[in-house]
Amino acid sequence: MKLEIGYNSRFEIRQVTHAAPVRRTVRIAYLSDFHLNRYGGALVLEIIRCIDEMNPDILLLGGDYVDTKQGLPFFVQLLESLSARELVFGIAGNHDYFFGIDRIKALFDTHHIPWIEQSSVVVECHGTRILISNTAAVEDEADVRLACLHQPAAVQDGYHIVLAGHLHGCQVVFWQTARGALYPGKWFYKWNILQTLENNTLAIVSKGLGDTLPFRYNCPKDIILLTLEPQ
Repeated sequence: MKLEIGYNSRFEIRQVTHAAPVRRTVRIAYLSDFHLNRYGGALVLEIIRCIDEMNPDILLLGGDYVDTKQGLPFFVQLLESLSARELVFGIAGNHDYFFGIDRIKALFDTHHIPWIEQSSVVVECHGTRILISNTAAVEDEADVRLACLHQPAAVQDGYHIVLAGHLHGCQVVFWQTARGALYPGKWFYKWNILQTLENNTLAIVSKGLGDTLPFRYNCPKDIILLTLEPQ
C-alpha cells in the first residue's frame, strides 16, 4: 500500500517473536487507536475475524476507541465479541477522555472486560506469571513484566516488554531505516518507530487501526501479534 484516503478496513498483522522467561509459548495481541465513527462497521468485523483466527492467549486494547457517537455501536459490537475471551484487558487513550472516559469505562464494566488504566494485574498463562501494567513502576514480581501503554514513553527499568500506540506512524512514511525508525515523523517524535530493544526491554509501537483524519501514505495500519518463546 502507498496512498490511502478514506475509511476502510485494511490492516496488517505485524508479527514479532521474542525470547522471554516463559515456560511455554505465549501469544499476545495488542490493538490500539480504533477511532471508530459511522464508517467503522467493516473495520470492526475484520478485527473480530482476525482475532478469532489468531486466537491469542492475551489480548490488550490500547485506547482511542471511539471518535463519534455513530461509532459507539461498533465498539459495543467489538466488546461483545471479546467478552467470552478469558484474558482481555483495556486502557484509555487520550481521545477517550475527549469522548467521555466514564462512558468508555462503563462499557468495559458491562462486558466484564478488566479496565487496568493506572493499575496492574498479574495473570497466569501456560504456567508463566505475567504482570500487565499501565503504571511507570513495576509493582509486583512476575516471570514476565509487560507495560501496556497508549502513549509511548521512555523504556522503564524492570519491564521485559513495552507495548504502545498513539503515534499512528505519523500516517505518512517516506522512508524507514533498518532499525525501524519511520521518517519524517521520527524527526518530531522520538518514538515514531516500529520497535527497539534497549537495556533488555523490547518496546513495540503500533501504527494503529484507524485515524481521525483518514489519510495515510506508505503507513499500513496494524495489529501487533507478539509471540514470546522460551529462552
